[in-house]
Amino acid sequence: MALHFALRASCRNSAPIFVSLLNSSARTAAPSGIASASRALLAKPPTVATTSLRQFAVSAARRSAAGGSHIALWNAERALSVGLLGVIPVGLMFPSQVGDALIAISVVMHQHWGLEAIVTDYVRPILFGTLVPKLAHGLLLLVSAATLGGLFYFIHNDIGIANTIRKIWSTKPKA
Repeated sequence: MALHFALRASCRNSAPIFVSLLNSSARTAAPSGIASASRALLAKPPTVATTSLRQFAVSAARRSAAGGSHIALWNAERALSVGLLGVIPVGLMFPSQVGDALIAISVVMHQHWGLEAIVTDYVRPILFGTLVPKLAHGLLLLVSAATLGGLFYFIHNDIGIANTIRKIWSTKPKA
């Protein structure tokens, strides 16, 4: 049982507790060493070093959820939504690579924040454990990066977003 607690503690970045367990059990007889190590482990609960954990999501939604400041995130999301109301029509009226890049960045940020809110709300650690939410956020980052990369590739190596939409709108149905 003490070995179980020691291994759990060492996995949670509490290596000094594990070392003290080994030292105390080596100095004393096995029953008293295990008992004292068990008391030491139970007296001080293992802590997780949050600075060493890597956050998969780098957007404001995850940082806001961790820090508690939801006002800045809400303002950024609303500003982006209002900005889309101007960026998309201007980008379509005056096609250029800069306008297409603004459309691509704005749309990808908008979809990333929306999907991240869905993943955060519905893929919770309490339901799926700690691994699945991290994988879901990592997959979301991968999808968002691939989407933005694909749009940039399309902008620089083809006719661009605005010209593609204009071409779709100008096609006549076959009679």
